Amino acid sequence: MLSTIFSHATLGNSLVAICAGVVAQTAADMFGFVAPFDVALSILCLMAILLVMTWPENYGDSKAALHTSFVNAYKTIRQDSNILYLGLVQSLFEGVMYTFVLEWTPALTEANTENERIPHGLIFAAFMVAVMMGSSIFKLLSNSFSSESFLRIVLLMASFSLAVPILLPSNAAAIFAAFIVFEVCVGIFWPAMGYLRGKYIPEETRSTTMNFFRVPLNIIVIAILYQNFSMHVIFQFCVGLLLIATIVQFAFCLNCKKQGIRYQNLAHIPLAPNEEKQEMN
Repeated sequence: MLSTIFSHATLGNSLVAICAGVVAQTAADMFGFVAPFDVALSILCLMAILLVMTWPENYGDSKAALHTSFVNAYKTIRQDSNILYLGLVQSLFEGVMYTFVLEWTPALTEANTENERIPHGLIFAAFMVAVMMGSSIFKLLSNSFSSESFLRIVLLMASFSLAVPILLPSNAAAIFAAFIVFEVCVGIFWPAMGYLRGKYIPEETRSTTMNFFRVPLNIIVIAILYQNFSMHVIFQFCVGLLLIATIVQFAFCLNCKKQGIRYQNLAHIPLAPNEEKQEMN
């Protein structure tokens, strides 16, 4: 059930993003490059009004002290190495993804030797189609394999795809195809990681626990972008971080086996050894 929800959420986000890309490209063609930002501002103002009028805020446990929440989250990470592995994988992948968001435009611009105007809105829409495809592939994979297992291959594919701008910096078609593959990996990664967070991180500390890992995420992005590296070096960093994430994911799988955790495809409910004994009784 949880995996299906995450998959549908990614699918829905992708559909909205595809429409946004087409609208942005149309606005840019008709009124100039600033027009998509004006359209976005209008939609954001409308959504803000709707949220204020219809969406009551969920404050969680308002009695819990902030210090206590962070202490409990820190203890949770120390007590379960699987949570540390998951947090590191998410931070590394998101760091690369946010760097990619800022760098795909200049990467394609540098590779464009024909000096034609690049349709950024349509390219973005194509990326979102790839994300939508990834969410559908996740549903297919999860029927036969565990998220713990196939994420290793997804991370490795993502690292290979971002190596293309390094190896073929002047081939715009190859770079665009590689970026499509990366976005497919993004579409698989999000629902898979959402499922794993729900499986391994306790609900009462989940939000605060993941906030710990947003610190290295922001440091990664700021460190890469602040130095004003060349495109070649930036994508080298991205590939390196994804390879590290792949290694961490392999370590996570080995740790699960070492602890005796039984992970299966999402068509079945994953059971720990103690739960299996209770079922047999």
